[in-house]
Amino acid sequence: MTQNRLYFGYGSNLDWDDWSAYCQQKNVSPDGLKEREPAWLIGHHLKFHYFSSGRKGGAADVVPINSFHATPGALYEVDESAWRTLVAKEGAPRFYEEKEVLVIGQDGRLHHATTFVVCEHRTTPEFVQPTEAYHQLIHNGLEQRGLPTRGLEQAVQHTFNVPTVQHLFVYGTLMSGQTRFNQLQPFIDSIENATTEGQLHHLGAYPGLKHGEGIVHGELMKMSDVESCLERMDGIEGFFGFGHTNSLYQRTIVQVQTDTEMRWAWTYVYTGHVEKDSRIEDGRWV
Repeated sequence: MTQNRLYFGYGSNLDWDDWSAYCQQKNVSPDGLKEREPAWLIGHHLKFHYFSSGRKGGAADVVPINSFHATPGALYEVDESAWRTLVAKEGAPRFYEEKEVLVIGQDGRLHHATTFVVCEHRTTPEFVQPTEAYHQLIHNGLEQRGLPTRGLEQAVQHTFNVPTVQHLFVYGTLMSGQTRFNQLQPFIDSIENATTEGQLHHLGAYPGLKHGEGIVHGELMKMSDVESCLERMDGIEGFFGFGHTNSLYQRTIVQVQTDTEMRWAWTYVYTGHVEKDSRIEDGRWV
């Protein structure tokens, strides 16, 4: 039995009606494309630099940038039949082409997936304005999944300088009043109490967050300079980059709940082995 592909969608395929209409036109079933979860494409930003005759304006592309940026979208499982339809819909390999990428799922775990990017010879140095209908289609797809639209709005203004995820969730020695807070403080605009899903473990002089059932208490920091802050924190947390297997902590994106709303934030998950009796049951580092 062939295993389904993992596919990351960030544009028109965030809209089920758009996908279904194409499938109906081709007289094929749309059901082989099954959404798993909201997700984040690491190290890319959204850009409109390709004119699509079918869309009558600019069509979305994702372009590599540094690892402090991430593009929101959705992770799908796709069977063989639906994949052939998807390839045709994307006009691959004439207009878009397949690209293997790293994607963060809703629970903060890392996945290898395939997405589609515009072929280089189809791009233009100039901004290509998308139609309002196409812009709204992507906007609605993000909103429906509880994902931020900041990156989309930046792309429509042809700017890419501010990372979409601007918050950092900390739960140990980086919290206010703790031993390493002074290294984080220069980059912080605001602090809120917050929680995220997971398990907190006592590692001696510091704690570690692990994926799993439970609630971890901490603080949500709004970063004033995302790239400089994360670069400093990567060094502190022993994170050597996505794809490296020897990092002490893995930087990832998780959902964080404050007293008033849910936000997406960067955080660090411990990669090492933990013993069951090291778990801090109430999820609070003291």
